[in-house]
Amino acid sequence: NNVSGYQWNAQLTLAPDTEYCYRVYLGTSPETEIDLLGSNQSPHFRTQVPAGSTQPFSFAVFGDWGAVDSAGQNPQQANLLARLAASGARLALTTGDTAYPNGSQTNYGDLVQTGSNISTVFGPTFWAVPGASLPLFPAMGNHGFSSSSALHPHLLNWPQDRAVATSGGRYIKETYCCLNNTTSAVYPSVWYAFDAGLARFYVLETAWASSNVGTADVYKNDYDYHWAPTTAQYQWLQADLAAHPSALKFAFFHYPLYVDNPNEASDPYLTTGSASLESLLKQYGVDIAFVGHAHLYQRNLPRPNGIINYVTGGGGANLSPIGPCTSYDAFGIGWSYSSGGKACGSATKPTATDNVFHFLLVALNGTSATVTPIDSTGQSFDAITYNFSAGAESNA
Repeated sequence: NNVSGYQWNAQLTLAPDTEYCYRVYLGTSPETEIDLLGSNQSPHFRTQVPAGSTQPFSFAVFGDWGAVDSAGQNPQQANLLARLAASGARLALTTGDTAYPNGSQTNYGDLVQTGSNISTVFGPTFWAVPGASLPLFPAMGNHGFSSSSALHPHLLNWPQDRAVATSGGRYIKETYCCLNNTTSAVYPSVWYAFDAGLARFYVLETAWASSNVGTADVYKNDYDYHWAPTTAQYQWLQADLAAHPSALKFAFFHYPLYVDNPNEASDPYLTTGSASLESLLKQYGVDIAFVGHAHLYQRNLPRPNGIINYVTGGGGANLSPIGPCTSYDAFGIGWSYSSGGKACGSATKPTATDNVFHFLLVALNGTSATVTPIDSTGQSFDAITYNFSAGAESNA
C-alpha cells in the first residue's frame, strides 16, 4: 500500500518443548533502542515437540482466509483466529489461499492500515492474535500464486528455512515453461516436510495461475508441472515418504482430491491412476490429507485404494455452497449467500455463516488422531477419532 516496511529475522538455537518469550527493539545500542512492542505484552511460544516423542499434542488446520469487507472488517475470521489462539494447538498449517484477493503485501497489510483488501492477514485482530504464540506452515494456493513481486509475499512472510533445508524441499521462485502452451513465467515452488512427535507433516504445492492456462486448465497444468511422476516435487515426495516410515503422516495442499461443489470441483488429476498423488500418499502410508480451495467443510470417506481426506476452506473468505452430495461425503456443510445453509451426509443445514467458518483441531495421542472442527462461535462438530495403528475408525 505504498508504505515501506522492514522484516527482521533471527536464527535461534533453542531447546525443544520449552517456553520462551521475546521483545523486538530498534536501535544500535541499549541507550538509543526503541521497544517496538510498546505497551504490548511480550509474545511467548513453546518450541516444537521433539521428533519421536510420544507426548500428546494438537495442531490446527484451516485454509482460504485473509479477507475483509470494504471497511476492512471480518468479524467471523477474527473470532475464528481468537478461538484458534486459545485452542492449545502447538502449531498451525493451512490448505492454501492466504490473503485475498491477490496475496499481495497490501492484502497482507500490517497492524495499522485498514480498508478494502488491506491488512487481511496481519491486521491486529487477525494473525496477530494466534501468531504471537503459534508457528504457521501455510501451503501455497492459487490466490497470489502469480504475484509479480520481486520477493514473493508468501516466501517472504512465512520463512521456512530449517524445515525446507532439513527435508531437502523447495521454497523459491523459479521459471515454469511452457507445457500445454502456457507462457513462460516465474512462480513459487513450495514443498517441504518436518517432524513433530510421532508425526511427519508434508506441505505440498497443488496450485496454478488461472491467468496462464494455455490449451489446458489449472488442474491439468498443476499436474503436468508438479505431479507427473517425472516432476521434481513428485520425485522428492516419493523419496521422502520412503525414507521416513513415521508412525503418522499428514499431507496439506490446496486443490481438492474430492469435493461436492459446482464451482471449485474435485481435481481428477490428483486421484486418477496408480501414479496419482493420492495413490502415492496411500502407498506410503499417509493417514489423512487436508485440502482447501472450496470454501466449505467436507469430511470424505476414503475411496477404494484411497485415503481419508478433509476439505477445510472456511478460514475467512466468502463461503461456498455444497452439493450435489455423493455417498463418500460423510459430513459436509456450506453456504449460499442467496439461499442459506447447505449440508451433505449426516450434517444438518447450518443456520448462519458463523457455523460454516471453521478450523480443524487435530489431537494426537500415540497413533490415535482425533479431528474436531470448531466453528467461529466456538462450537465443535463432527469429531472423529482414528486409530491408525489398528486401522480402525470410531466416533469421538
